[in-house]
Amino acid sequence: MKTTLIILLAATGLLGGIYSETIDMVVSEKWQFISVFLVVILDALLGISRALVQKQFETKKAFKGVFMLAIFWAILAVMLSIEKGFPFASFLSEAVLLPIVTFQIISIIKNAHLLGFISGSIAERILSNIDKHKEQ
Repeated sequence: MKTTLIILLAATGLLGGIYSETIDMVVSEKWQFISVFLVVILDALLGISRALVQKQFETKKAFKGVFMLAIFWAILAVMLSIEKGFPFASFLSEAVLLPIVTFQIISIIKNAHLLGFISGSIAERILSNIDKHKEQ
């Protein structure tokens, strides 16, 4: 009985320490989490708006933004914990998340252009290059 209690207390202390470090990491790197949140939510809202305008709304596709946000936040948390454990890998979160954020921004531009919010030759050039790569 005493051994079980000791193991339970030790496990609780260990999990509490891990939880505390995770919360500290999220708070100290809040702008990375906020930026991922903003680009994913904006892309999801524009995608949902486009689907509603085109009368092609699907609930499963609408929840894709929530799943993407959770996955991107998990990836960011893992990268930041690796950076904290291995200081020489300080570039890792930027190297992994910048392409993700860039593709989200391109998707935002595409959805905004298709909804008519933005126009111009730069947006059309970006979209034509995206569509070329999709077909290959």
